[in-house]
Amino acid sequence: MTTSATPGLPQVAGYRLEAEIGRGRRSTVYLAWHLDTMHRVALKLARNGSDRTFAAAVSFQVEFEAQAALAGPDVIRVFDTGRTGRQDFLAMEYAAGGSMAAHRGALGHTMVLSVVSQAARALRRIHEHGWVHRDVKPANMLLRADGGLALADFGCARRAGEDEALAQGSVTGTPLYAAPEQSGGAPAHPAADVYSLGICTYQMLAGEPPFPGQTLAELLGQHLLAPVPRLASAHAAWQPLVDTMLAKDPHDRPADGQAVLSQLQRMENTSIRNSS
Repeated sequence: MTTSATPGLPQVAGYRLEAEIGRGRRSTVYLAWHLDTMHRVALKLARNGSDRTFAAAVSFQVEFEAQAALAGPDVIRVFDTGRTGRQDFLAMEYAAGGSMAAHRGALGHTMVLSVVSQAARALRRIHEHGWVHRDVKPANMLLRADGGLALADFGCARRAGEDEALAQGSVTGTPLYAAPEQSGGAPAHPAADVYSLGICTYQMLAGEPPFPGQTLAELLGQHLLAPVPRLASAHAAWQPLVDTMLAKDPHDRPADGQAVLSQLQRMENTSIRNSS
């Protein structure tokens, strides 16, 4: 493999970028090679690399520290973070299977049960270690080559109970998936991750999110006030779990990833698996 730069892609010392594989609000992710080890990595670059801001640097440092502290099979591994030239970067494990965001439309019950169970196990680990992810969504559920799922993107992660002052009109995480209290600036709490996973669960079953507002105001209003839509009759066995995960009051939800996992485990070998 050549070590020369790929035309049209950014240059980062120590890495050869091969192709863009993801894009978020504040960063772009590239498939890259670490030139010393010749390992493939996913290299996240702050989109404001030529005009660095404090917020971007803090986000990458928080993400690196959180994922390093939570190292395990349920969390994407991180290798390095820093700044080279004018570019802030974060190097992490490359998940060859892509993200769950690529799986559009309604999914089969067996696949949904597998994905949600693996995500709940990841949240159990995160919550047991005192962290809250705060941006659980299909794009952050990555699949390894063997099909195993791991959570990524801890740029919004905070310690449980940590408070954060939000600028007016801003939302922590992704509004389509964020819990109503999280969008209101409440301290980080595991129940917010449970809500976000509930949105993902509904979306995987129904093929669309439960609250599809077109504007930020619409989304916030729906999360805060709209009832949870009914799933099709074929998915009726999921409705009680989805309803409790999407409770407006965080105290009415499963408390954390372990509580979700316990409910999912009780659902195994029932009509959910048998109806697939």
